[in-house]
Amino acid sequence: MSVPEEITTILLGYIEKVRDIVKYLSQGIILLNQIRVGEALKVFSKAIKTDTDADNMRRKLFDRLTELNVEPRIREDIMHLAKRFDVLSEWSKESARHLSIIPYLEIPAELRDRIEEMVKLALRSAECLVEATKALIKGDLAKAREYANKVERIEEEADEVNVAARKLLVGLGRKIDNPAVLIMIKDFIEALENITDTAEDAADVIRVLAIRGL
Repeated sequence: MSVPEEITTILLGYIEKVRDIVKYLSQGIILLNQIRVGEALKVFSKAIKTDTDADNMRRKLFDRLTELNVEPRIREDIMHLAKRFDVLSEWSKESARHLSIIPYLEIPAELRDRIEEMVKLALRSAECLVEATKALIKGDLAKAREYANKVERIEEEADEVNVAARKLLVGLGRKIDNPAVLIMIKDFIEALENITDTAEDAADVIRVLAIRGL
């Protein structure tokens, strides 16, 4: 990728911040499933703070792209990729916020297990995106495509887990008196699904850039 080193450094730092948001979300859900609620809430707070840090880094990236007079086509490509990551971070933050409201430990263990599977897959996809971006920056286009393809396969696996979770949710509807809780759980599962869906969108952008040889 023929762009100033400062830009690639900020871009990679931003993407790693987004990855960290997903990592904290994953850690928090695992802690909740271990009934370590206080620790989980602290980790979710870190996820939300990291999202703010990531936003600041993204704004810095956009500012420097303009100030350094980066070639317009490359500038637009980088901004497009960064915007995909911004959506990914927003869904991760939204998932963490849901968990500050939902009575999570009242969810049956079987459904919580599927939720943990989903967030672990989300983290794997975010980690692959970091590696794909590193490869793209280094000019290893084959490796960038390889990691982008891994993200697509992870998304397909996440879809299967999501279907299983939704089936369990239908059964759960007969056991929960408060329909608002059921809606919140549904929205939370959709937010998790959107993380892997958006990761696949970002991988598509990386794949296109790799094919074009940027």
